[in-house]
Amino acid sequence: MFTVGLFPNINKQSVVTILSFMVQYFQEHGVRVLLPEEAAAKMGYLELACSQKNLVKEITVGVTVGGDGTLLNTAREVASAGIPICGINLGRLGFLTEVELPDLSKSLDRLVNKEYQIEERLMLDAMVIRQGRTIQISSALNDVVISKSGVSRMIKMNLYIDDELTANYRADGLIVATATGSTGYSLSAGGPIINPKLKVIVLTPICSHTLHVRPLIVSEEEEVKIEMIANQEDVVLTIDGQAVYSLIPNDTVLVKRSSFRAQFIRLNDRSYYETLRTKLWRSEKDANF
Repeated sequence: MFTVGLFPNINKQSVVTILSFMVQYFQEHGVRVLLPEEAAAKMGYLELACSQKNLVKEITVGVTVGGDGTLLNTAREVASAGIPICGINLGRLGFLTEVELPDLSKSLDRLVNKEYQIEERLMLDAMVIRQGRTIQISSALNDVVISKSGVSRMIKMNLYIDDELTANYRADGLIVATATGSTGYSLSAGGPIINPKLKVIVLTPICSHTLHVRPLIVSEEEEVKIEMIANQEDVVLTIDGQAVYSLIPNDTVLVKRSSFRAQFIRLNDRSYYETLRTKLWRSEKDANF
């Protein structure tokens, strides 16, 4: 049975109305609906609650209701199970989400009729290695970031590509991003915009203290290793801007292609460049600071 998992951002003000409409729509069209337990309890849908462990076994597709952050978090939860996801945008930008609210009804029609395509996106695995032991493994769709956690001195790092010393960084941090994440933090730090069809990894230093250091693009086949030079404090590893882990002197962060990919549902024929033109331009136009 076609089953939709709804993943709402319960902190969005308009989510109650939108979620109510979507649940009613799916049920009227004979589609089974499930929600994560916490969201179901807080949104008043206890009869639709499902544990995270069982959710990835039961649903056919996942639909996020929120912004890019909601989609990123959900992608990390369901990608390993091969579940395609579609984002409903309730945020300001929603660069990764597929559906804007004015198109919601039409998009749901296409979804339940299976009139969509699947677009695969590269994901990364980031491992923290401490004293020869892997102490943390996390997956990222957008980026893996090493940065300062507070007011501290610049970070000193050695960068290795496939175990070959490539650069010595003296900077406020380093962003290791997928093409999907190239329009996020990496772009803000001066990195290039990369079409997600290119399965590459971009390394973008944050406020480098060395004039010759520039963003570097490497193949998805290559492994990126960053060694933290001794005496560095207040340094953190951040995954997709959400999961945060503390790093200590002499830690090593290894980043490589994940064994699975995120699967995005595409319901329209909008090109990547049209999305760039409309959404990024709109975000700049609306930024009235």
